[in-house]
Amino acid sequence: MTSLVALLVAVVPGVLLGFALPPGRYRWAAWAASPALTLGLIAVAMAWLRPLGLPDSAAAVLVAELVLAAAAITLSRLLGRGLVEDGADRGARRWWTRFRLPSVRPRPADVVGLAVPAVIAAGYGWLIVGRLAAPPGWDAMNHGYLSRRILDTGSTAITAACSSGSTDTVTSCEFYPLAANVAWAQATQLSGGPMSTVMTTWALLVGPFALAAGIYACVRALGGRPVVAAAAATAPVFIGPMWVSLLSGRITEQAAPCLAGGLALLIALAVRGRHPVRMGLLAGLGGAGVVMMHSYDVLFIGVLALGLAVALRERLRWRTVGAAAVAMVVAGAGTLAPLLGTIVGAGGERLTEKPQLLGRWGEAVQFWLTDPQRYVLLGFPTPGTEHVAPWPLSVRIGLWITVACLLASPLALVLRSLRWARPWLAAGLVFTLVGIVTISSNAALVQSLAALWYGDPARPWSMIFPVYGVATVAGAVVLGLGLRRLLALLGGRVTALRRPTRALTSGAAVAAVVVLSLALLAAVPGTWHPLRGEVKRRAPVGDSYGRAFEWLDGRVQPGQVVAYDRHRQFMTWSYADYGTPLLFGIPPLEKAVADNWEDRWRAWRWLVNNADAPAAGCAVRRLAIGYVIVGSANYPGWRAHYRQSRLDRSDRLTLVHRVDGIRIYQVTEAGRVCPDPAG
Repeated sequence: MTSLVALLVAVVPGVLLGFALPPGRYRWAAWAASPALTLGLIAVAMAWLRPLGLPDSAAAVLVAELVLAAAAITLSRLLGRGLVEDGADRGARRWWTRFRLPSVRPRPADVVGLAVPAVIAAGYGWLIVGRLAAPPGWDAMNHGYLSRRILDTGSTAITAACSSGSTDTVTSCEFYPLAANVAWAQATQLSGGPMSTVMTTWALLVGPFALAAGIYACVRALGGRPVVAAAAATAPVFIGPMWVSLLSGRITEQAAPCLAGGLALLIALAVRGRHPVRMGLLAGLGGAGVVMMHSYDVLFIGVLALGLAVALRERLRWRTVGAAAVAMVVAGAGTLAPLLGTIVGAGGERLTEKPQLLGRWGEAVQFWLTDPQRYVLLGFPTPGTEHVAPWPLSVRIGLWITVACLLASPLALVLRSLRWARPWLAAGLVFTLVGIVTISSNAALVQSLAALWYGDPARPWSMIFPVYGVATVAGAVVLGLGLRRLLALLGGRVTALRRPTRALTSGAAVAAVVVLSLALLAAVPGTWHPLRGEVKRRAPVGDSYGRAFEWLDGRVQPGQVVAYDRHRQFMTWSYADYGTPLLFGIPPLEKAVADNWEDRWRAWRWLVNNADAPAAGCAVRRLAIGYVIVGSANYPGWRAHYRQSRLDRSDRLTLVHRVDGIRIYQVTEAGRVCPDPAG
């Protein structure tokens, strides 16, 4: 039930906005972009409810989403002439007939073509990240903390959610894209289920379904057949780093590229379609939603949208282009207007590292183009990884097939029947060049761009991950067409080449065979087990966490918090799932309030009896630390901040409960001793 509620919260408000458009391709395009539109509605409410003096809790935002969607539908019916409706839609209609919602019946082939990649995506998600106590990755715990803070504070204000802890709090950041966090808080509140389940649902269902719908809609809009569209929508599930994005816990980093296809198509249809104002308003709204979820992905979406707009066959009318552009700017800027100053001035959130391959252009090209690990099934091991175990035969065969198709894919730029692939190839080329430059150059302009993703070369790779799968399918179609031509020449049946329908069918058949083969190879245990193993290393596994968290939550007194070794042992999920207040939140970015964060660590070191730890009983009192919790499973690569042997000898704690490897200690009076309690 929790997963169903999370899915409905993510798509229903956006789906309702689709009814502001007439039935047909435009409404289908809006529905393909429905998660992005939902995020846009959340962004509107987050930005405007508080300045207007209205409640801005997660529930209030959900009500505002539904009200805004209803208002959009109503206005689209009442103002259905001139500015917001094409002349072909005009007619002598009575005003009440405008509120009828005509039925929309998709073709059976499209239903199957969209259902197949969605089911396959959900299946791979279950294999790789399903059956865990919570999502993998340290950043998932940050997002869980932020989402629970939204529920605890009753506010979606960034400064309220992004705090240093549950007691003695200071604001840790002025800007952080929280639209997805608001959706998670809403689903958690409505369902009464765990926050971790809601977040996992986004990784397993919301993102993958949006990926399938967006790519399928793009290919169909540009003339691709259902078989080819289904293949293109399926391939990115196991070609590229779709699931690798979750290793660090960045569910939004996985979701944003999944939304790219649907939102880019919305933008393209606004520019070249029959409803520039309505489509433009929706496109601007969806773009603002992405900014408030994972900001820099709008760059890839914009480039892809430009390619789609060029490839569409609708007549280009500059009046339409202008109307759409104005509508998008009005919707996007209007949505974010109260936050624009904060977004532009968010310097601390954009600190970046120096280019990892400064001046080493050859290595940069190898990293971005020729490293075979970039093209292995499931994107794991990642490019640049050293000491890789020998690949099983399934991975090697998959790599050969993928590379062969990718080498053939540039021919899509000259073959008419593959114009659906051109926008994806062009966008992939642009950001491959961007990736090479930003990892090699320290020019000020280049590093300003790289700062958007903190200089991390894995992030732009994740941003464009759908390109690899779509390009592979395009290459498979090219190979199919070439194979048909070769057979026709060898067989003396040159006349067959004059039948484009049959030629296209042969390409579609090869694409389907290639995608099916790669799907089967990716499903071989030897292919996905290494990635699954890495996911498990970065996630809490087993029911001991839930049992320990339930016990702890029932005993923490109001106003108290629980101390722990931050994300190292997955204890943050006790707050995200059970609401048990915790000592550590988000590290402050401003130096002026850094002492607040250091006080928390000072109290921790004192309680766990670290060597040479200065007395910090006053900090323990001020922060109201009542319990300490530690575990035996450790997040890989995170340094420990205590030793179990010294903790066991501490008179500042007493062991009160144990669940498997998880130990819960209560703070004693010795741990709270303070010469000046008033200070």
